[in-house]
Amino acid sequence: MPMLIEELDEEPGGTAYTFHHLADAKFFSFQSAEIQPYFEKWGFGPDMAMCTFRVEQKVNRETFQDMLDAFFKDREVLHVLQSMTSARVFSPSKVSVRWQEMSTKVVSMSFFNKLEEAGCISSSGHIRGRLEEDWEDVPIVNLIREAILMEESELYDTFSPEDRREFLLRIFQHLIFGGASNQYEDHIEDYFKATKAVYKDLLSVRRSDTGDVEVLSTVASVQSLGEGGALYQKDSLLNFCYVIHDPVVRHVKVWYFGFRPLW
Repeated sequence: MPMLIEELDEEPGGTAYTFHHLADAKFFSFQSAEIQPYFEKWGFGPDMAMCTFRVEQKVNRETFQDMLDAFFKDREVLHVLQSMTSARVFSPSKVSVRWQEMSTKVVSMSFFNKLEEAGCISSSGHIRGRLEEDWEDVPIVNLIREAILMEESELYDTFSPEDRREFLLRIFQHLIFGGASNQYEDHIEDYFKATKAVYKDLLSVRRSDTGDVEVLSTVASVQSLGEGGALYQKDSLLNFCYVIHDPVVRHVKVWYFGFRPLW
């Protein structure tokens, strides 16, 4: 569905921001002969997108909301998103981004050891299956999906409320659930491999004075554009849109997937 851009000549309110699309920005996960085929196999296809912009102005915690609002009102941004996603903006002046900041405290894949501890995977990494059950149009075919999604399950406590705000878990979760034509894996290793690749593509990190990995990026899980537009063609638990800001190089990255049913 095309994006409807009807009022781009108007001056958006608030602080002015200037964005430039970095068309040559590379994403290893999208271009790797090893990782990219997984995205096709798991049903993402052309409905998943990654892109990078540069914002000319400094952005901090206090101005992050202003930046997000300006981002989804910007002419260049909207034209790029129109070509890559199913998001659409009807009236930029009415755009008011609703979002949740994701935590980036967890930086080690050892975080997922709790999947084996809970019995969702075996010691060899085999993903334990279960009788298939539909949960809000999402097929629950294994114990990992059950632990992530089904609140009534005893496995739901595998991940705490704090865990569920971690961006590393969100990446893994999206890859596990995939799209409508998902040909899911029986072994966990490929999901871990792809999770690490996406994480490295999207986040900027550095070593602290103590040698620990420190994430510099701010991650926004975008949930709504307000009355000014719509992010997706169809409501689905599998939709996602993240805007990630790197304050060092002033990059703004978008990771997006709009679920499209097979019929």
